[in-house]
Amino acid sequence: MTTTMKTQIAAIEFGTSKIVTVIAQNSGMDRLDIIGSGTVPYDGYSDGDWNTPGQMMQRVRDSIAAAELEANTKIREIYVGVPGEYIHVRTAEAEVELPEGEVTNEAMNAVQDAAADELHIAAEGGLVMHRSPSWFSVDEGKHTMMPSGRGTVLRAKVTFIIADPVFIDDVKEMIGRQDIAILGFLSSSMGETMLLLSPEERDRVPILIDVGYLSTEISVVEGDAIIYHAMLPRGGGHITADLAMGLRIPMRAAEQIKREYVFSPDEFEQDSFSEAVDERGRRMTFRRERVSAIVEKSFDELTDMIDQTIANDAAPLLSKRSQVFLTGGGIALMRGAREALSGRIGRPVKVSVAKSSKLNSPVFTSILSLADLVFSSIESEEEQPAGFGDRLKNLFAGRG
Repeated sequence: MTTTMKTQIAAIEFGTSKIVTVIAQNSGMDRLDIIGSGTVPYDGYSDGDWNTPGQMMQRVRDSIAAAELEANTKIREIYVGVPGEYIHVRTAEAEVELPEGEVTNEAMNAVQDAAADELHIAAEGGLVMHRSPSWFSVDEGKHTMMPSGRGTVLRAKVTFIIADPVFIDDVKEMIGRQDIAILGFLSSSMGETMLLLSPEERDRVPILIDVGYLSTEISVVEGDAIIYHAMLPRGGGHITADLAMGLRIPMRAAEQIKREYVFSPDEFEQDSFSEAVDERGRRMTFRRERVSAIVEKSFDELTDMIDQTIANDAAPLLSKRSQVFLTGGGIALMRGAREALSGRIGRPVKVSVAKSSKLNSPVFTSILSLADLVFSSIESEEEQPAGFGDRLKNLFAGRG
């Protein structure tokens, strides 16, 4: 059963180059009806720290104010997306006996509790935002998300997504100074996997590669869980920076050239020129071969990191049917980047974009996924009977 009432929420997401706040409605007909948004550039984070801590308060204020202005409403409560840089993913398998010989909700909760005990989650520190099963099985039978029937042992593979307490404390202070209450912390990574990958695709253990501006996030998904997660310290902004340095031009002009670059050009584009405009409005022109040498070298460095991470760490978890999906604004908007990435890692790649009437671009995938995850969480909470899942660290484990 899905809620038919119109629900309005506000959410804020901290990307590697921008802070985005949205005010969204779920009217039933339109899952992601964005009625207000505020996108503010900032210097992001690296190695778990804000690159320019002194600017954060004002940037957060500006992002929220812009969303409020467009929606003509005041934000009193908000959900916060925790970026991949500030999460820890822990996965374990556990089993419990079925004394009555039947799979019940209590047994499904108990086996997930057993996985938490296996990982010593209580002593981990940080905030458990999500507890997600990858699969259940009865008496070593078929892996499924909906176990049923009778047996003696219920087994499960379970993932816990934990938020770094430093991020939680920083954001609580920044949002609190806006006189806004935080309703919950949710994983932006979790939101992307749930929105961009269908249940059928998740059953095939796909890889989701989110190339951002300063970093790249790699997630392997199975069932409703992220079973592998890695952050690489390189993104599309590094290609821009290499162009700026190699061509001796401003970053804005370098970003223009990067966005217009074409991998594997046709015969008419082989001898083309790249153009950009500097801050004074002057047009700059560069031959393709000069631009190509810089872009391809920088792109190769990024894709080599992706390829090695998949081959060395993620590969044992994959199935023969595993597919690769690309999102994020780092390279997905470059013509031919999907095909080029596919060639570098030796696997077919699909570009996955969240569907919305507004912000319909890979650049905004993360915030749209976060908003969708909030709506899913609200619906899930409304559907649970009283007392069900009291011990379950579900999507609202991070309240306040």
